[in-house]
Formats: sequence, C-alpha cells, structure tokens
Amino acid sequence: MFKKTAIVAGLGLALAATAQAQQSNDKLQEAVVTSDHLVDTYRWEIEADYTHGEYEFDDFDDTEFDSFSVSGSYFLDDVDTTKGPRSEAAFLDHASDISIFYSYSEVDDNGIDVDGDDYGISGRYVTDEAGWIFGGSYTRLEPLDAEIDTWTLSAGKYITDNTTLLLTYWNGDADEGGDTDGGAIGLEHFWHLTNGGIKFAANYGMINVDDADDVDIYNISGTWYVSHDLGFGASFGRYDGFDGLIESGGSGLEVDQYSVFGEWFITRNIAANLAYTYGEVDNSDIESNAITLGARVRF
Repeated sequence: MFKKTAIVAGLGLALAATAQAQQSNDKLQEAVVTSDHLVDTYRWEIEADYTHGEYEFDDFDDTEFDSFSVSGSYFLDDVDTTKGPRSEAAFLDHASDISIFYSYSEVDDNGIDVDGDDYGISGRYVTDEAGWIFGGSYTRLEPLDAEIDTWTLSAGKYITDNTTLLLTYWNGDADEGGDTDGGAIGLEHFWHLTNGGIKFAANYGMINVDDADDVDIYNISGTWYVSHDLGFGASFGRYDGFDGLIESGGSGLEVDQYSVFGEWFITRNIAANLAYTYGEVDNSDIESNAITLGARVRF
C-alpha cells in the first residue's frame, strides 16, 4: 500500500511541477501609433514547456521523471502589451480568451513505468466597463490508467485596474474513488514601478473528498519585473489533508512545493522561461526536484 501510494504521490509531484484559425501577421502583430506612443498587440499565444526531474522515496533513489506540455490561447480582442511587463499583458489589458492545453508525464526508472495525460479547455470573459470576470474550464487527468474529469466555474471582478478578486467552484469525477468538489478564492495585484513592476498572487482552496477528510490548498507567489521584458519570481504551495492515505501515519499528508522562476522576452513576440521546483511530502521521505524550460510565441 505504501509503495503504491508513494508512486502515486511521486507522479503527482511530477505532474504538479509542470503548475494555459491564424490570421495574417499584418493584423495580429500590428504596431500602430496612437496619440504619442507605440502600441504592440497580439491575438494568439502558444506556449510549450519541458520538465525533467527526479524524486526519491524508500528504496527508490533518484527516480527520474519527464513532462511535456503545450497550450494555445486565442484572445477575443487584440491584447495591448504597452501597459506594463509583457508577461502581464493579458492581465493588465483585461483580456478575454479561450485556451486549450495538453501535458504528458512519465516515470520510467528504477523498475517503475507509469505515465499520465492531462488535457482540457478553458475560457475567460471580462466585461468592458465594469470589469466583471466570468470563466470556466474542463480538464481530464489520466494517471495510472485512471480517469478524472474536473469542471470549474469562476466569477470575480477587477476591483481596481490592476487588482482582481476571483471565486472558483470545481467538481471532480473519478472513475475509481468517487466525486470531489470544492472552491477557491484568489487575489492578484500588480504594482507599477518606473521600469517594471511587482506582481503578487495568493489563493486558498478546499477540496471536499467523499469518505475522506477535506484537503486545503494554499498558494502564494510574487514576481519582480526589472524591466518590461524581464522578470524573476518565487512561489510556495501547500496541499494539506489526505488523512489516512498512508497506513503508517494517520495524521494525513502535507505536500509542499517551492519554486523560483524567470521569464525573458527576447523579442516583443518570443519569450523564454526557466524554473526550478522542489517538492516534499511531510510524514514520509518522498521529495522531488525539477527543472522546467519553456517558451512562448505571440502573433
């Protein structure tokens, strides 16, 4: 039981280490002069990331895992990138979008051969004047031949031009293990600085698991943009619950993850990013280390 649980937890850390009709370039990459400044816009965004890491537990030392993800977003209106750091363009421009994504993770080392797929679609709509935010998503996770479907609904508001407050409800349906549901509240804020800015985000969520104790989720992150093209940040996340999952420890689990990351827009439309993530499961000897390299392209 412990070995199976450890494998599932290890794959979960691997999956978590990876945590969104083309028109002509003349229209989608337009740079137009309005009043006294240049406005750069984009309508599409494609992202891809590759993660390589390792985790260890019990007799399985330095077990390696790999993950690849790709996503694409279509924005309902041109996104203005001149309101602050390019990485925050969609947030600062109150953009609405439709996105799809897919990721694949595998562990194939030390006699372990497991993999998992994760794919879905999401959307966000922001009203023009009042700044109300409405969103939803569907995700299917397929770890270890299981199938878990999750739906979310979100509603919130830009309470200032650079601050959002968002409430989210989700429902999950697993083919083995029953249903779950829960909710979350999230806050994001951006402070402008002379040459860049600071972005802060925090959220708290709760998962109600059938026939088990609830799981609490905490996340906090901060990013310092030294310029409009370059930013560095750090984040912390905790999953607290899963009582009774490991037979030898009845107090449940605390899964912590720490990340540092950076993104650099090499050109106005192409960015590269790098991240390091460390994860550990309290009340056990399971831990993971991962490095993620990614890129995004806008047009």
